[in-house]
Amino acid sequence: MQIHVVRLQLPNCRPGCPSDFLLQRKYFLPRSKFSSTTRRIGWLRFMEELCPALAAALLAHSSSPSEVDWMISRWADSQGSPAAVVDVGAGVGIFTTAAARRWPAAQVWSVDVNPITLGLLALRVHRSFPLRGSDENGPGLRLVLDDFAAWMEHAWTGLPEGRLILGNPPYTRLQLLPREHRDRLWKAAAGLCGRRASLSAIMTALSVKALGSRDGLCFLLPAQWLESDYAVGLRDYVWSLKRRPVELHLFKEELFNDAQVDAVALMIGTEQPTEQPILFSRPGWSKSLSRGNYPPTQWRREFEASKPTAISIPHLQTRLGDLLSARRGVATGANEFFVIPETSRLASGIAKSALRPLVRRLNGLPDVVTEDVLASQPDEEHYWLLAITPTHKEELKELNQYISHGENLGLHQRHLCKARRTWYDLTTEVFYPNLLMGPTTKKVFRFVENEAGATLVNNLYGLRWKENVPEATKSELLTWLRSEEGQTAIRGHARTQGAGLLKIEPRALERVPIPDRFMLQGETLI
Repeated sequence: MQIHVVRLQLPNCRPGCPSDFLLQRKYFLPRSKFSSTTRRIGWLRFMEELCPALAAALLAHSSSPSEVDWMISRWADSQGSPAAVVDVGAGVGIFTTAAARRWPAAQVWSVDVNPITLGLLALRVHRSFPLRGSDENGPGLRLVLDDFAAWMEHAWTGLPEGRLILGNPPYTRLQLLPREHRDRLWKAAAGLCGRRASLSAIMTALSVKALGSRDGLCFLLPAQWLESDYAVGLRDYVWSLKRRPVELHLFKEELFNDAQVDAVALMIGTEQPTEQPILFSRPGWSKSLSRGNYPPTQWRREFEASKPTAISIPHLQTRLGDLLSARRGVATGANEFFVIPETSRLASGIAKSALRPLVRRLNGLPDVVTEDVLASQPDEEHYWLLAITPTHKEELKELNQYISHGENLGLHQRHLCKARRTWYDLTTEVFYPNLLMGPTTKKVFRFVENEAGATLVNNLYGLRWKENVPEATKSELLTWLRSEEGQTAIRGHARTQGAGLLKIEPRALERVPIPDRFMLQGETLI
């Protein structure tokens, strides 16, 4: 038997606590599965010795949230019992345990890349459910330490037919992963997601593509994919599965504690002989749509009893993007290094010639930002962006210590920094927009004139006027954007994040229709 030892360096261990535990290949198994002569302890004693308080708390709170139990029951009532269940990004196993309780005759595969959470899951379930290895048949749990996309490539086809993929896929931003992992996952999505997709959308895409005729899917997801541009291909593909029943159920906004987003359950059933409807529901309300027509462009609005109508603008021939271009601010990859408050600048002695004025947030700023406005901000709210080349580093000796400090923190190894020729050189990425805009709001999307020539990082959008737009048109359009009519038009292209928060993407902003009085001589400005 091949044994792997996973060594963990964790703080606050008991004196003499062991720092390794056992896996057979990539599968967590109880100590009884190993030779009694082994001198290393098994995972169970390791977890009990390492973190008894955490283990006790986990075992004391082993029940599933009501949404998960509801999803499992809904699936069982409409689709029956699967032969095999795969929990994507199983974590501590909320979906795993719910599935194992509901379908004791099924194989349940819990896949996660994190050995800590998978070890805690093993501790949670070992007394209640049989744990199996990869080469064992029959029902029970298989706890798999692996990357889900890679595991699907070699293991999925070996599972018994009648498979169900379920869970709450990780919703990390894909941009936070190393480039080689991003490229691999994006390719696995087979063209259903754009490059800006979240990891949960990528996992959904590759799972949907893997379904056989007797397989199904049951995911709890952040709701952004229902209206984001990066998931248009995914939505269209789900819509095209016309012989499969599809259900989308919107849950309460607070379900994801660390994000202000709605949660939606996506259920895709097995293939049927005839065309099936798609169901949209939320507590106390539901509707079914026939898929004979084209799919809606933004599915989030399908959950509203009456869809908001966009404001009537004559002709709708001109778009905001005909007069303005919109883009996110600089993605530095290490804001704690590149964004420097005036207090830190004074303490470090960094010359202003190495810095660019930065607007960090719009709260508290007037509608027109000048150099005097920025200079009047308290030192802790007066920000700069480090924008230097290797030449600056040689000319300004005080930068050497600052850059060395960043390298000692490992910032030069972060994927955005590492992708640059010189990791600290932002000079080709910095830009100076005419207008600044906050992409999220609960009330009003603000447009701030940037007379200070400040730059911004990617929590804000920068807007630039296109060439040949007259000053009078600029002024009139800005007034319109701030008006109720303009705000209504913008809200019509924004998406709902949850808790009443709206967000608009740069491309969606450029598609906002504007009155045709902003056209020059009957032609759209280019």
